[in-house]
Amino acid sequence: MRLTVLLIVFLFISACSSMASIDYDRNINFEAFTTFNIQANPARITADTRVSTPFMQQRIVKAITNELIKKGFKQKENKNDLKVKYYIDVVKEFETADSALSIGFGTSSHHSAIGMGFMFPVGESYSIDKLVLTIDMFSTKTNKLVWRGTLGYRLDLGATPERYTRMANELVAKILKDFPPK
Repeated sequence: MRLTVLLIVFLFISACSSMASIDYDRNINFEAFTTFNIQANPARITADTRVSTPFMQQRIVKAITNELIKKGFKQKENKNDLKVKYYIDVVKEFETADSALSIGFGTSSHHSAIGMGFMFPVGESYSIDKLVLTIDMFSTKTNKLVWRGTLGYRLDLGATPERYTRMANELVAKILKDFPPK
């Protein structure tokens, strides 16, 4: 019984995790890249006041810098291999709450039971806002896009600076998880 409950919890958690959308040029030797520079201001930013602040931009730049340094890249102002740009968007998504009304009846005796039930879907639709972060890597030699990663994160009302920092760090870590491609 305990194993079944743990399995169900694991499946639920893994179903809730999001994966980044990644695309890259398969003809590029990513081992040749060792240095980077990040464009301080986003290439595009939404007008949504929850995320269009210098604070959010600083969080994202810091998170990207930290992740790339962890991966062995060095940040250089001039003569770098990669130019990093990022985009901040807010998109509205619609979801339906999966809920149901169930009615049942049954009887039981010493070691057996009989039951019957009916379920009626009563889902409710609502909209949510998602912060979508896109990170682009450009080769400074060719000035062409070589790698792109995108991921969204649900925005909550009344978020704190700590929550925004955690959100930026989690988004960037998930996007750059498999960068550089092998």
